[in-house]
Amino acid sequence: MAQLTLRTLLAYIDDTLEPAMARQLGAKVAESEVAKDLIEKIKKVTRRRGLKAPSASADDDGVSDPNTVAEYLSNSLDSEQVTRLEETCLQSDAHLAEVAACHQILTLLLTEPVQVPPQARQRMYKLVPAPASTPHRRPRKAQPVGGVVPEPPERETDDADTTFLLGLGRYSGASVMKRAAAVAAIVVLCGCLAFAVIMALPGHPPEPPEADRHSYTSNQTPAPPPPVIPSSPKDPDPKPLVPPVKQKDMTEPKVEPPPIPKKGNEDLVKRVAPPRAERVAIGKVESVNVIVLTRAEDGPSWLRLDPADEAGVTSSDPVLCLPGFKADVNLDSGVKVHLWGNAPDPFGRLLESRVRFHVPERKLDDKGEDFDADITLLAGRIYLKSTKVTGSRVRVRFAGQVWDVTLPDAKAEVVIEVITSFDPGTPFLREGGALPRVEVRAAVLGGTAGIAMPERFKSFPKIAAANGLAWDSKTGALLEPKPIEMGNAYFERFPLLASEHGKAVQKALSEMAGRLKDRTGIKLMLAEILTEPADPSRSAAAMLSIHAQAAIAFGPAAGDELKPLVDLLNDEMKSYARLATVNALAAWIAQAPGNTALLGDVLTAKLRNEQDPEIILRLLRGYASPAKLDSKDLDRLMDLLNHGSVAVRELALWNLVTIVDPNAPKTPGMVTDVALAGTLVYEKFLKAWKAHIEEIKEKMMGKK
Repeated sequence: MAQLTLRTLLAYIDDTLEPAMARQLGAKVAESEVAKDLIEKIKKVTRRRGLKAPSASADDDGVSDPNTVAEYLSNSLDSEQVTRLEETCLQSDAHLAEVAACHQILTLLLTEPVQVPPQARQRMYKLVPAPASTPHRRPRKAQPVGGVVPEPPERETDDADTTFLLGLGRYSGASVMKRAAAVAAIVVLCGCLAFAVIMALPGHPPEPPEADRHSYTSNQTPAPPPPVIPSSPKDPDPKPLVPPVKQKDMTEPKVEPPPIPKKGNEDLVKRVAPPRAERVAIGKVESVNVIVLTRAEDGPSWLRLDPADEAGVTSSDPVLCLPGFKADVNLDSGVKVHLWGNAPDPFGRLLESRVRFHVPERKLDDKGEDFDADITLLAGRIYLKSTKVTGSRVRVRFAGQVWDVTLPDAKAEVVIEVITSFDPGTPFLREGGALPRVEVRAAVLGGTAGIAMPERFKSFPKIAAANGLAWDSKTGALLEPKPIEMGNAYFERFPLLASEHGKAVQKALSEMAGRLKDRTGIKLMLAEILTEPADPSRSAAAMLSIHAQAAIAFGPAAGDELKPLVDLLNDEMKSYARLATVNALAAWIAQAPGNTALLGDVLTAKLRNEQDPEIILRLLRGYASPAKLDSKDLDRLMDLLNHGSVAVRELALWNLVTIVDPNAPKTPGMVTDVALAGTLVYEKFLKAWKAHIEEIKEKMMGKK
């Protein structure tokens, strides 16, 4: 089975593979974006002018030695040196261009007949003294060794340099018969071409045989892929540059974003090294009156990080900034990371900020520059700045991707955010099924900065302020930098909230920060707020506490930390708490593929009902697609507004006002407390929605 290695890919490009192996490799190349990118890179570096050959040195393990390149191309290099050379080629354009160009030259010399132009032959004769330098001298009459008299060389009367370049034989020196045969061959070819053009003109095509589309497709012969050099006996199974990546066990509800669906074989490129696992002090939280939490990977409880405490940020441990709070973490290496949590209004599901700091790797790139920080962004938004005049380099990991951010000076500022969500209407399964969509946005807010994607061969070395880029896990597409809309306040650190709502949110945040005295008391404090008697004036505190409770539902104890939210989802006295719980749980289940099943287990244990948990989970994921609304889905949501469970009714209304018609809440009577089911107020509410649903159906029929 052909594998995507650099050597086989070069053979694929230069067409030196056996047909069967070429077809196998071509199928892999067609499926792999990484392979396509590397092919484009090889073509570019081999055409680049001014690219110097790499010079051999004592500390490069011999990869720049021409003899090493020759042994690699002849397939006589041992596997360890092969891996080292291929890794160097993927990191250095000069090494890649040398190997690719040498492979191309050798392919031409070994597969094409050698033809020497007459002028070159004459120049070669002039290099030796007479009489050997006489090109047309006759041999002596003496019997040569072996008794064979060589025939006199054929005279070459014309300059064949130009025709040699075209790959044609000489014409002027041919006999009359040969010339006539050549002319006749050309006439025959022209006639065949004219006949082919006539046959290709449009006519009445024959009726195709009845066949299933899939069977037709399966009978097609795939286009032969580019060639790969077959393995020699010394190296029967070329070692891929990257070992296959094992899927993570999702039995624990990790909040790490899901792995993106692979579009092709990813063993072509050496993946960036995984983060280092050391647990050492790496920085401190500098902001006061905020709630930033951390805990050991398998620790029993969350601990508050505070500037007044000696305990700082430890590498490899999750660090969580609760919704609504904003905090600066100063790393010892000179990088300032601003953790940005927001209240649910006005930006929706982007709530807490969750990261994991790692001990940065050293000497990772060609230039030998160090990274000053290595961060896994699990959820939310962070801002990056350097406290050093000389700038900093930061590696950011998320959803299986790696982006390297270069901050050239202290003026540069970059924001990166990760948002996960389920596409409404995707087929629902409690376990498995469609993965959440991961959307990543980044922008340069100050100075200039560089962002590189080493595993994608993408690099934007100089992005000016007010420019941003984006990536989406569903399509895998990377939107290149473009200007941010003028006046767009999306990336502001401190967005303005409506006056009354903003005051209530700020008061609730101050209360929570001042109330948490014990480093280990976050669960107790949240439980006290969530179990308060119903009081609409305390809705802001309840809303923040509900989202904070969902944020700490992380790790082995996540199931227990979800139970207070399930209780609130079924609380008939607190309508404001139910709505906040719906938003919090909808965001939480999208943070990891195993979260839906975990929440289902908690719902089953709490509700002791076989049907309600499945209905609740599907409604939380989005019951129908807004682009593909169906009359049956609309009728089902209307039926669920009369369901016996207050949680199901709340979720049915949430789907109607977020998916079916987001403008409905602006109309009086379209939103109410679903706990009032059975009252006249609720009957008027149902009547209004029934009429509105009929209007939507009529519009849908009109579009059809």
